[in-house]
Order: sequence, then structure tokens, then C-alpha cells
Amino acid sequence: MSTLTPLPPDLPPGDDLPPRRRPRRPSRRVLRMTSFMVIVLTLMGVLVARLWFLQVIGGGEYQERAEANRLRTVVTEAPRGAITDRTGAPLVTSREVLNLVADPQQLAGPKGTAVLRRLSVALGHPPGFLAAKVRKAQEARPFEPVVLEKETSPALQAYVQERGGQLPGIRLKAAYVRDYPQGALAAHALGYVGPIPAESADRYRERGYQGNETVGRAGIEAEYEQYLRGIAGREQLEVDARGEVVGRGILSQTPPRPGQALRLSIDLKTQKALEAALRAEVVGSGTSTGAAGVAIDPRTGAVLALASYPTFRPDLFQSGSPRDVQRTLNSPSRPLLDRAIAGEYPAASTYKVISAAAALESGFYTPGETIRSPGNVTLYKTRFQGFRNIDHGIIALPEALEVSSDTFFYELADRSYRRQGWPLQVWSRNFGLGRPTGLDLTEGESRGLVPDLAYKRRTCDRAVDPINCSWRPGDSINMSIGQGNVLVTPIQMAVAYAAIANGGTVVTPTLGRAVVDADGRVLRDLVGARASRPLGLSKDNLDLIRGGLERAANANGGTATPVFGGLPRPFRVAGKTGTAENPSGIDHAWWVGYAPADDPSIVVAILVERGGTGANTAAPVACATIGAYLGFGPNRCGTGAKAN
Repeated sequence: MSTLTPLPPDLPPGDDLPPRRRPRRPSRRVLRMTSFMVIVLTLMGVLVARLWFLQVIGGGEYQERAEANRLRTVVTEAPRGAITDRTGAPLVTSREVLNLVADPQQLAGPKGTAVLRRLSVALGHPPGFLAAKVRKAQEARPFEPVVLEKETSPALQAYVQERGGQLPGIRLKAAYVRDYPQGALAAHALGYVGPIPAESADRYRERGYQGNETVGRAGIEAEYEQYLRGIAGREQLEVDARGEVVGRGILSQTPPRPGQALRLSIDLKTQKALEAALRAEVVGSGTSTGAAGVAIDPRTGAVLALASYPTFRPDLFQSGSPRDVQRTLNSPSRPLLDRAIAGEYPAASTYKVISAAAALESGFYTPGETIRSPGNVTLYKTRFQGFRNIDHGIIALPEALEVSSDTFFYELADRSYRRQGWPLQVWSRNFGLGRPTGLDLTEGESRGLVPDLAYKRRTCDRAVDPINCSWRPGDSINMSIGQGNVLVTPIQMAVAYAAIANGGTVVTPTLGRAVVDADGRVLRDLVGARASRPLGLSKDNLDLIRGGLERAANANGGTATPVFGGLPRPFRVAGKTGTAENPSGIDHAWWVGYAPADDPSIVVAILVERGGTGANTAAPVACATIGAYLGFGPNRCGTGAKAN
């Protein structure tokens, strides 16, 4: 039997268990100490982690930054390659100059501002002029030197050298500028250089440029930039906190690599003669607004001379004042327009050789056939006049080219219009019209225009003049003598006549002849790789046309015989005059041809805006140009021709 233990008498009823002991709360002092220790440990952990990151993870980067603070990389500009004529005579060279430059990082703060203010006053500028120039340059390229003054004078160089310690952050830096021993000669062909345009900076950087170089902006300078550009050199210098060279000075050095020299096909004496004759004709006429000329070797397409007048100074965009640049850009005479490759004009009677080729090869004219050539003819109820209404009687094709009969070619045009296949358009394109010739000045060459039915439909207004949306007989008639809508450039006509002169090959004209090294050895031939193609004109038909062109410059009735007829047989010329109608005033004058007639080595195309008749204005320029190349001199050329 179990026994119950009685409850202690002091416990209240129901309190069967002893009471639990409640935990004591830590004091505020203990809490504060604990929090403080947690914060200290956390901060120590962050500090340790940061030190570990700086030394282990970012150590290499910060070491490079520290190294960069005591090292400076100086870029050494490289000269561009020279450009010469075919014999090596210099046309463009590079000349070393000293520019005054500022290092923006060393000119920060009040001291730098004071230096720039003092220098501005010394140079004759307003006190804040150079500081503003530095700020503007820093916005574009914050870490690059700023050019304060280009091509410094000896006096300024002496000033800076004597006060070097007083002008921290200011120094003289070698640079190169383009020099032109022949002045403005061949300016349109050579082009010019300038800074990289802001909109093209990314494209240039992709090609390895830094973005602040001087590059070819037009002409040959731009076309052959890949050869002419130099590769900049670099020097690594040890400097102190002020940027002064200390210690070992130059730590490493990569010398600049000059650009390669470019030899052009231009013949200097021929270029000079062409430019002088064009200038004299334009200035002497009193009515002409400009002129252009091209001379090429018909055997290779090598350009012997290329000129446009008015012209410009090729150093204008390098060292000309902003006012001079704007004056040239805005001039109404358009001196920057290269009329030789971008001027588009009606071909006038120089086009008649193409009409002749179309008639012969398409079979609607038979060699030896004679056609009546009155002063005017009526076709499709419309009267078409010949030049000065001269009646040439009954003549064959060679005589028609000799006297430049319009009405003879009107008859051929009527036959062409009745034929299918668009023979005038086909042969225009065979000769290279209506598209760029491929000259190595690709940025500026015009296409010209070979009009056809598609062109008429593109340009007509069906609502106003639906009849003009079709190809009409008058379109072919006008086109046959190089009038109407047909447009050509002088370089296109030179290429077309080169195909006649060389026996039937359409060549690609080229200015670049070779890339050469410092000793003149050819590194790359630029002429031999140029494309050519057959014209497709039979030898018999070609000989017939060549005979007519020789008569036009030498026979009794030749339109240019007064100019060329007195030349000795070895220098005998063949070619065609042209007088292009000008809706805005006096006619444009043409002459295109070649010499010697028996074995051509030069083709010349001359265009004189508002020059009147081709025989009186353009032919004498051509004779002077041919004479300079072949060596017979301008005194042998005749004058006074009045025919078209």
C-alpha cells in the first residue's frame, strides 16, 4: 500500500511545483559594449576585404595607374609621302615645322590660367583667347595636346625656349605641313589635306588612326591615302609630378614611319602648258566663266595633264585663314569644281564620231555613200538648220567630219530613229559615255547623260506634256550632233577619242603611276592593273573615222586647219571641233583629238565655257598642250579659225 507525502504547510493550495527562476536582462552598458564590438569587427572585416581587393584583385591595375603618373607617352608625327610627276619632279612634299602646343593636364587651376593669359598677351591675343581655345579643345579630346599656334616664327620659338621655366605645360612640338613647289599647279588633281572630319572619326579609328591626324580630304591625297599616310612614332618618357622629364628620360622609343612616295603619270611641262593656255583663254575672252582640259596617253590611259580653271591654292585648307576658306567655298566662279571630270556639257560636234560609228556598225550607212548636205533640212515638218546654213553639197562621211556638216548627220539620225535597238545610245555607252570612266579620283567624277526613252519618262510631266514622254525624231536628230539632252565631261571625251586613236580599246584613265621607295624603286605599279575593254568597232570603219578626223585638222575645208594645218608631218594632228549651244548665253567651245595622227601618243580634250566656236577658242589651247608634250612649241600653232 502506497503512502502519500503531505504538502509542506507553507505552500499555498494548488502550487504543486517549486517556482521557475526568470532570466535576468543584460544591462544597458553590456548592450552598448556588444554593439560597439560588432561595429568594430564589421569595419575591420570591410577594411580587410578592401585591402585584399586592392592588393590581390586590383593590384595590377593600380600599379599601371601609378606607373602612368610617372610616365608620359609622346606621339611623334610622321611625314606624308611626297607626290611627284612622271619624271620624279616634286609636286607635293612635307615640310617640318614647330607648333606651339599646350598640355591641358599641366594647365589646370589658377597657375595654368595665368600662364595662358600671359602667353595670350605676348602673342597679341586678348587675355582669355588661349584659355578659351584650350577649353574648347579639351571638350573634344581632353587628354591630348592642344595646338595654340601653327608654324611658329623663329621669334616665337626663341621666346618660348628662353622662358621654358615660366611656361609650364607649354612646349614646341615638331609637325609636318604639305608644301607645293609648283604652287597651285594641278590643284584639282592633287587635292588637299585637312583634319579628320568629326563625322568620319569612327571610320578612321577603325583603320588604325588616332583621330587627330591630318589626312587626304580630296583628289589624289584622298585617293591614295593608304600609301601617303605615315605611321606615327612613340616615345615613353619618365616625368615628375609637374610633368618634367626626370631620371632616365626616354624609356622606350618607336620611330615614326614616313609615308610612301607616289609618282603620278602627269607630265610637268604638259601640265604647265595646259594650265597657262586655259587661263589665257578664259581671261582674254572677257566672256568665259571657266575652262577645263585633259591629256591622256591613249595606249595606257595614263593622264598626262588634267586642269580646271578657275583654280585654288591646295594649301588653303591647311594654312589659309577662315576668311579665305569661306571666300573660296562661296565664290560664284566655283574654283573648287573640277570641270575636267565633274563639269557636264553638251558634246556638240565632237559627238559626231559616235554617230558615225553607230551608223557604220549598225549598217544604215555604207562606206563611200554620199549624202546631200544643204544648209538646212526639213524633217517631220520641222526645219533643222546646219551651222551658219552652209551648203556643203554632196559629201561622204570623211568630208562630213572634215567640214562638220550638221545636215549630213541629221540624215543619219533619221535613219537611226527608224532602226530598232537604239544605236546612238548603244554606241554612246560603248564609248564610255553615261558612266564614270574609272579615273582614280572616284569621289568627284560625274556620270554625264546618255538620254533614252527611260530618261524621257523619268523627267517628263505626263499631265502637262504627255507627248514629251516619248522618244521623238527630234531627240535623235539633236543627239546626232551632240545637242539635246546628251551631257559629257572632258575626261569622258578624252577616253572616247583614245579608243579611236589606239585602234579600238577603251582604256581606264589613271593619274597614279607607281608607289616608289626613297630610292625611286617601284613598289607597286598603278597603271598596268587598270582595266580596258574592246570598243567593238571594225578596223575598216575605224580607219574611215580616223581619216575624217585627220581631214578636219588638215584639209582645205577642215574646221581646225587654220590652227593645226601648218604643223610638220611628224606632228600632224587629227581631231574634231565642237560648238555647244548654251541656253544661258554664249556657246561653249570644244576640241578633242590626238597626235601624231599616224601613231598617237597623246589625246587632248578641251572645253571652254562660253568660249564661242571650238576652232577659235578650244583648238589653240589643245595645240599648245600637244606642242608642249611632243616638243614643237606653241609658235607653230596657227590662229584665226572661225568654223565650228
